[in-house]
Order: sequence, then structure tokens, then C-alpha cells
Amino acid sequence: MTNRTIDTSPQIHARVAGILYLIVIAAGIIAQMFISGRIVVNGDAAATAANILTHKNLFQLGFTIYLIEMTSQIAMTVFLYVLLKPASRSISLLALFFGLTGCIIKTLSRLFYIAPLLVLGGVPYLNVFNAEQLQALALLLLNVNDRAAGIALPFFGISTFMNGYLIFQSAFLPRFLGILSMLGGLGWLTFLYPPLGNQLFPYIAALALIGSVSQILWLLIRGVDTEQWIRRAAAST
Repeated sequence: MTNRTIDTSPQIHARVAGILYLIVIAAGIIAQMFISGRIVVNGDAAATAANILTHKNLFQLGFTIYLIEMTSQIAMTVFLYVLLKPASRSISLLALFFGLTGCIIKTLSRLFYIAPLLVLGGVPYLNVFNAEQLQALALLLLNVNDRAAGIALPFFGISTFMNGYLIFQSAFLPRFLGILSMLGGLGWLTFLYPPLGNQLFPYIAALALIGSVSQILWLLIRGVDTEQWIRRAAAST
């Protein structure tokens, strides 16, 4: 019974990490592209405010999906730490730290996403502002949400690069997944200088999506080489 538990444990971690990773990608795309992207009109505060009030339930759903995304990403980060720890305990711990730091920053940024509902909610104490001022403030808060979420990207970049290195060195996952992960991590690090990251974003996002989808499919379909994982885990202890 003990041997069976040890044998299946890394595969369970791999499958759960793959499922959580899939939820993160799907939730992020839905919330950002199909909800926020539909409601927010860049540079037009009046149109954005009108969209928020007209599609209030959809806007709130976007916030819920963002929270699902971040909850799943926190759990995924922990499962990847457990899965990759046999490759290097210290590096996997650093990757966990940077990943969770990024999650905290990005989760807090979503407070600025939902705040326009309060600004545009028609509460009496905001009557000191006229309609145009409230609309401008709402759009400002949404822009802060985007900027704050962008601050998290370099932390995710470091974590992704470290995880890619661990995969490359692990022997229980294919090296090409590690290479794709390291390249994606380097891409997110360009957001240390946001103008450069924003300019290269389409290419970075495409590369990151290729690496993410490849890793998700491998974890869900193939998992890890259990014998190699157990051997590395035994050696690390």
C-alpha cells in the first residue's frame, strides 16, 4: 500500500497541476478578452462607464472569474513546487516564493477592477463629483488595475524561468518543456521595463501560450516519469 501511494503520488500532482494550469489559462482569457475587453473602451471614460452600468452583471462575473484564476494559480504554484522539488529543493522553493508574490500582487490589483462599481454606483456621498469626474475616475481605476497586474509579470517570469530550469534538469519531464518555459519566463521579464514589455506583448503572449499548452497537455496526458521522479526524490532526501 505504501509503495503504491508513493508510486502514484507524482502522477496525481502532475494531473492536478495540469488541470489547475488549464483553469488559469482559460479563466484569464475569458475575463480579460471576452469580458474586460468588451466593456472597457480605451481612452473613452463615458463609453466605459455606460458599458459597466449596462452590463453590470457581466462586469461582476469578470471579477469572479479573475478570483477563480488567481485561486487556481496559487494552488497550481504549490503543486508545481511539490512536483519539481526533487530536481532541486532550493530552486523550487525560490520559484514558489516568486510565484506566490506575483499571485498576491495580481490578486490585489483586481480590487481596482471592481472599484468602478462603487464609483458609479450612485451613492450619495459621491454627489460632490459630477458625472464626468466619476466616469474619469472609474476609467483611471481600471487602468491602475492593468498596471498593477503588469507589476506581477516579472515575478511570474522569474518563477516560470526557474521552473523551466528544474524541468530541463529533472529527467522526469522532457527537456523541450523546460526550454519553452524558460523562454516564456524571459519574455515576462521584459515587463521590468513596461514600455518594452507592452511593445513585445503579442509575441511574448504567443510564446507563453505555446509553452503553457504544451506543459498542460503533457501533464494531463503523459504525466511524469514516475521511476525517475522517485529516484530523484530519494536522492534529494
